[in-house]
Formats: sequence, structure tokens, C-alpha cells
Amino acid sequence: MLKLSKNPSLVRLKTRGESICPISKVVDSFEISLEYIPRGVALSIEEFKKMVDSYRGREILHEELAVDIMERVKAAVNPPYVKVVVKSIYMGVEVEVIAESGGVPPVYI
Repeated sequence: MLKLSKNPSLVRLKTRGESICPISKVVDSFEISLEYIPRGVALSIEEFKKMVDSYRGREILHEELAVDIMERVKAAVNPPYVKVVVKSIYMGVEVEVIAESGGVPPVYI
């Protein structure tokens, strides 16, 4: 966790990860995006990467993964808004799962 002397209005982090599909038991590659509004503290890049890497070899559905990461970020830095997007391709079908907390997302102009 990083203590911030100045708060940016929004933080976005994106990386790739792997888990195991609990249905097919094969390696499931995914892209994960995290977006949150910091409130005095922020996740370090290393913390985010370790968090995502902790799912390697673990059986978990993408739907559960998105919610799990969102809950871990909320517990770590208590942001007023957080959004996690997990994307992958399974059997030729693009999958996108979104877990969001904290009300209305920021407006971009």
C-alpha cells in the first residue's frame, strides 16, 4: 500500500493472469483491469500483480474472480469507487465479467 500526499482522481491498472477453470480443469488465461478512486492510499503496482498472480493454479470462475479481486481491493485501500473487469476467450466466446462497487462511476469528458 502506498500512502498518498496528493490523491489522483482515478487509478487504472491492467495485467494478464491465469487460473484453472473449475469445469474443464484447463488453464484459463485472462486480462484483468482495475479502476478505482484512491482515498489517501493506493495499491502499489507490485501488490496488484501479486494479487492477480495469487490465482495461478487456483480453480475459480471468472465471475468469482472479478468479485474476489474487487473485495480484496476494497479491504486493502477502502476506495469510494472500484471496478474490476475480467476478459477472456472461452471456446471461441469472448467473456467479460464486471464487478463494481461504490455507486456511479466517474464521468469522463
